[in-house]
Amino acid sequence: MHRILLIFSLISCSFLSAQDTLMPVIFLDDVEISVKNNGFSVDDFVGYVKKDTTFYMGFKHLRYYSHNYESELNIFNKKGKVIGTLKKQGTHHSNGKRAWIVNDSIYDKGKIFKRNGKYKYYTPEAFDEVFFPKDTIDVSLNMSKEKNEKESQNMRDAKTVGFSIGTDDVEQSKGGISKKLAVFDIDMQQYYDYTISDTIYNKKECYVFVVKVKQELKAKDREKALIRKIVSYFDKENFNVIYREYKFVYNHLLIDLDMDVFVYMDYVNGKHVPTDIHYKGFWNVLFFKPERAEFNLKNTDF
Repeated sequence: MHRILLIFSLISCSFLSAQDTLMPVIFLDDVEISVKNNGFSVDDFVGYVKKDTTFYMGFKHLRYYSHNYESELNIFNKKGKVIGTLKKQGTHHSNGKRAWIVNDSIYDKGKIFKRNGKYKYYTPEAFDEVFFPKDTIDVSLNMSKEKNEKESQNMRDAKTVGFSIGTDDVEQSKGGISKKLAVFDIDMQQYYDYTISDTIYNKKECYVFVVKVKQELKAKDREKALIRKIVSYFDKENFNVIYREYKFVYNHLLIDLDMDVFVYMDYVNGKHVPTDIHYKGFWNVLFFKPERAEFNLKNTDF
């Protein structure tokens, strides 16, 4: 089940440590990037995207700073009918060294828990490990590459891929999944278009960088690209990521999944944090019942 947690944790995804390769970049909306106009070249821009750590730091802020949260998880049957609902409201507390969760209210309806009190599905368990840890956890703003021995191998693999789109450095790699995540790898570039444009988001001027599977690909070639789309908005003032969305599709003998993730970032009291996270997806792992779920998380009052 480690691969499911790994995919769920891709909501915290970045382009850190991507392999340096030449990419064909398409410009949209008359965007022109040059040293003269912007102070950096196209190669510099792609380098910034690959080496970005602001998205990772935004999620570190989410654990480091106290805030309130409100979440809703819905489980669906194969006909699309809601068969289970779990809602949480509470406070994430932090003293700058340790953090802990206090749920003010928990509401559940339908098929969420077993009779013994454990979750009936893996989806809520995965989101709990990512956003609602049961125990007190260590927090820090240090960008350490050292392993945290207190974390499970599942979580370490999830963070490796989640914060390092473009790398295949995953300890537990099966079914070619790590290779399919390396969207900048020279062998994977034949499946993707890379585009740069700009937009206004939350009254901020942004660069838009999109990695998207080529429309003209044959079905058998599309299957070689687990990541179907990544959209990132970069604040032009400081190059912080302030919006990101993903599309994952993977069909394999052992695992079948189709997931969409949307992360909305903002500056709250000077803190760069994810304010809204939305997930909608389906996964089916051999020997386990398939799960269809939708998850929404809102973070406020930092």
